[in-house]
Amino acid sequence: MTVSAFDDVRVFFQTDHGGEPPWWKLASFVTYWAVWMALAFRPKYTAITFVLMLGALYPNPHPGGTLLLAFTAVAVAGYRVSTRGLMVVVGSFLLWQLAWSLSVTGPSPAQLWGSIPFTLLLVTPGLGVKLLRERNLHTERARQMSAQAVAKAALEERTELARELHDVVTHGLTMIAVQANLGTLSKDAEVQQHALSEIGSMARRSLDDLRRLLQTMRGDEPAAGAVELDASVSTSSACIDLAQSVGDAQKRLNNLGVPTRVTTSGDLTETPNGLRSTVERILQEGATNVVRHTGGNSECEISMDVRGYKIEVAIRNRMTTGTPRLPVSGTGLVGLRERVSRLGGTIYTGPVDGWWVIRAVLPFQGRQTLQ
Repeated sequence: MTVSAFDDVRVFFQTDHGGEPPWWKLASFVTYWAVWMALAFRPKYTAITFVLMLGALYPNPHPGGTLLLAFTAVAVAGYRVSTRGLMVVVGSFLLWQLAWSLSVTGPSPAQLWGSIPFTLLLVTPGLGVKLLRERNLHTERARQMSAQAVAKAALEERTELARELHDVVTHGLTMIAVQANLGTLSKDAEVQQHALSEIGSMARRSLDDLRRLLQTMRGDEPAAGAVELDASVSTSSACIDLAQSVGDAQKRLNNLGVPTRVTTSGDLTETPNGLRSTVERILQEGATNVVRHTGGNSECEISMDVRGYKIEVAIRNRMTTGTPRLPVSGTGLVGLRERVSRLGGTIYTGPVDGWWVIRAVLPFQGRQTLQ
């Protein structure tokens, strides 16, 4: 097309026109070359350059090869140009044929009613190619979105499992380590026996939680097994007694030398099953942090308040100087924030008037899933 356009321009200037040269011929040569360049490299400019070409061709009663190239450009535009641009190209070409046949070449109904259907027929293959390409692109996009959704779900599952693993292992091992230190430092046989009893109890509970978590992590379980596992989790969450949970936390902290006072208000049994495991995790993480960070002469306060359609859990302890009694992981509070956020609640952690505070508010309505 480029060679043809340049050759037409060369012929135009070398031909003796016998007077004023028809500049519309030169304009038609340049514009049909521009149309093909647009089709090749800039399809979004095809419509405007095609309209300019038709304007340059309009005065010519014998356009010859340029008109043939216009028909070919319409066929190529069927799959190269956007739907809106194609409508402009085809619509302007049909109007141009009507006006050109009636005013420039004289009335020619046979030619007119033959070229218009031919124009529409030329567009059909290109539209078919475009529809097939768009369907393939849609299928590929759907596949990519599905792969991304699977990857996101896998990442969320790994994050959830990591959070559960932290909650299970860290809390249990922290309590076991503190009880072991107390039993080692004390020379009282009764205290040592009590420490060993607490270590055994915490170890058994941690093993049960870890066993349940490992069952969840197994990827080779059949579908029926997955249903049974969901049922067990649901049953476990529903059977959590929050009054007993907060009592256990108080007992463990008192046994570890941290005087703890518990206050409750409202009916704790009104707490939805989907929130109870999260409340228990907040109690466990709060108790674990108290044991890790506090030294002697510390005290702890735990409050649980059911009011309206929400439950507020607060754990605070006197801040003491010195290094933590046990290593700090730094991931427990992050996991709590993720849990609370997923349930539509809020959580605050930080110092308040010499106390370290963990305060979480969980609404009863909204996103509630069994943990």
